[in-house]
Amino acid sequence: MKELRIEDLNCYRGSHLVLKRLNFSINSGETLLVRGDNGSGKTTLLRALSNYIRSYEGNIYFDELKTKEDHKYKNKFTFIGQKNSLKDNLSVKKNLKLWEFLYNRKISPIEILSEFNLSQLIDDDVSSLSDGQRKCISIQKLRFSESMLWFLDEPFVFLDEKNSKILMKKIENFNKKNGIVIVTTNIDLGLKFQKEINLNV
Repeated sequence: MKELRIEDLNCYRGSHLVLKRLNFSINSGETLLVRGDNGSGKTTLLRALSNYIRSYEGNIYFDELKTKEDHKYKNKFTFIGQKNSLKDNLSVKKNLKLWEFLYNRKISPIEILSEFNLSQLIDDDVSSLSDGQRKCISIQKLRFSESMLWFLDEPFVFLDEKNSKILMKKIENFNKKNGIVIVTTNIDLGLKFQKEINLNV
């Protein structure tokens, strides 16, 4: 059983304290929902958990190792942020072909797009897509994740009900494989997760 544990975490944005004495833990097979208004520190928390922010106070442990001191930790998590990280000036197909270099494996663009019923967009420029379509494509990076942790920043934003269910199924299947997921949101998703914290409290 793996555990991600946060002890007395303080994080600053500039001189402003956005996370104060935060404590929680999450185990293999669980998803934690992090609720909070804009500016409450949701993204800051995920960036600290991902070691993108290292100037925090307190401790973060994964599998009883401090993440700051674990040189292999970057291979143990997948972070998908609010920005879609797609190149607007390239077609959908060319963007997905870039993933072959990123993940060092052969990729079928049609297979990736078909899950969200987006195959008809394969030759369109990313700049012409809706926010929801871009989000769906970005989420498909999870198909290539070999990590034990998923950090998903506002992943349900711009998704309709059908595509939200597809993402939820991905999360459930990952939990069944003992994966750990942390999801942030500032809206009521109407979905049930094993654990929840509210940064507004």
